[in-house]
Amino acid sequence: MQAIRSLSIWLGVVVVTGVMYPIGLLVHLIALPFDPTRKAQHWYSCRWGRALTKLNSNWSFTLEGTERIPKDRPLILISNHTGMADILMAFCLDHQFKWIAKEIIFKVPMLGWFMSHSGYIRLRRGNRDSIVKCMERARWYLDHGISVLLFPEGTRTEDGELRPFKRGAFRLAIDSGCDILPMAMINTEDALPKNTWLVPEKRSDMKLLVGEVIPTKGLTLKDLPSLIEHSRAVIQTLKDQLAGKLEPSEVSEPDRATDFNDSVAV
Repeated sequence: MQAIRSLSIWLGVVVVTGVMYPIGLLVHLIALPFDPTRKAQHWYSCRWGRALTKLNSNWSFTLEGTERIPKDRPLILISNHTGMADILMAFCLDHQFKWIAKEIIFKVPMLGWFMSHSGYIRLRRGNRDSIVKCMERARWYLDHGISVLLFPEGTRTEDGELRPFKRGAFRLAIDSGCDILPMAMINTEDALPKNTWLVPEKRSDMKLLVGEVIPTKGLTLKDLPSLIEHSRAVIQTLKDQLAGKLEPSEVSEPDRATDFNDSVAV
C-alpha cells in the first residue's frame, strides 16, 4: 500500500508539473525581455511548489517569523538542510530569491526547465570553475536586489543533526555587504527521505522558523570564522525552538545579531 500511495504521489508531481510547465514557459517568454532577474518566473515557481504541497494529505507546512524578513534589501538566506522538501518550505515564503542547486537537477525534464527559466543557480560539486561561476552569479543577483538562498551544510544531513557549515555563504555575505537571514526547518526529512522513492505513511508536520537578521556591515574576511560559528549557533537555537526543546523566553540575548557585531567590534 505504501508503494502504491507513493507512486500516486510521484505521478501527481509529474502531472502537476506537466500541466503547469507550459504556462510557466509562457510566463518566462513574455517576461524575459523586461525581467532580467526573472522575478515573474520565480513567482510562478512558488505557485508550482505550493501546488505540490497539496499532493499528500499527510503533509502540513507551518511558517513562523516571516514578519522578520526585510522587504527593502536583498539578503543571504541560510537554513539547515534535512530533506528534499526543504525547497517546498522555502517556496512558501513568497519572497523573491534564487537558490543554489546541484547541476544534475537542472537536467530533469520539466523540473530542470522550471529551474532554468527561474534563473536558479547551478553548481557542480567539487568543480572549482563551477563554484566560481556560481558565486559570481549569486553576487550578480544580490547586486540587482534579489536574495540568494544557500544551505551552508552543503548537503542534506543523514541523521537530522546540524553539520559543519561551509564558508561560501558567509564569504558571499561579507563580500557583498548583504545581511544574513537565518532560518531553521524541521521534519522535512520525514516527508521525502533520502535514498528512497517511498513516501512515508506517517504524518509530516513540517515547520520553518525565521530568525533575526544578522548584520554584516563592517565585517572583513578576518571575521569569517566568527560569523560562521555565530550563524550556526543561531540556526541550532531556532531548530531547537521549533522542536520544542526551547521556549522563546529561553533564547539568550547573545544569539541576537547586534551582540555578534558588538563582539566583533571589540
